[in-house]
Amino acid sequence: KCEKSQILVGAGNDYLLMVLATLFECNKKVAMENPTYLSAWYDLKHTGCSVCTVKSDEMGICIEELEKTGADVVYVMPSHQFPMGTVMPLKRRMELLRWADENQTYIIEDDYDSEFRFHGKPIPALQSIDEQGKVIYLGTFSKAIAPAIRISFLVLPHSLLEIYRKNCSFYSCTVSRI
Repeated sequence: KCEKSQILVGAGNDYLLMVLATLFECNKKVAMENPTYLSAWYDLKHTGCSVCTVKSDEMGICIEELEKTGADVVYVMPSHQFPMGTVMPLKRRMELLRWADENQTYIIEDDYDSEFRFHGKPIPALQSIDEQGKVIYLGTFSKAIAPAIRISFLVLPHSLLEIYRKNCSFYSCTVSRI
């Protein structure tokens, strides 16, 4: 759910996470599910963010534990958490959105493997049910098309667009025009 001006394209999630860290001015505390996606953990850690992990259960990240961290941002994979494969149910998604709204912070939603479902209807992306503009949506075409093309995308909430234009819009696109 977005306008074309909100979409950033980059050569892989690593690059887009570095752009996000620039938007956050590299001084944010980022909470991640435990166990977590190590590639993203390293990306955020090496760009200067303080990264902590939060206990997860059969429904995903534990909101009570998240609240104890004092995190400025949370990174989650609600459609298919890696490495555990957990699918966050709608109730927990709503709790997470409420947490972000109450704390005036952002959720980075890595929509890992959401396009692949073996049974049932797809669960809507967290970003698609976000009414407050708190979700930064991260996705890739590496599995649906081909890993070699290295194309990922980021959907920024309107509240981050001006910061992006000011701090990052001069970066060249890292994806081939072809």
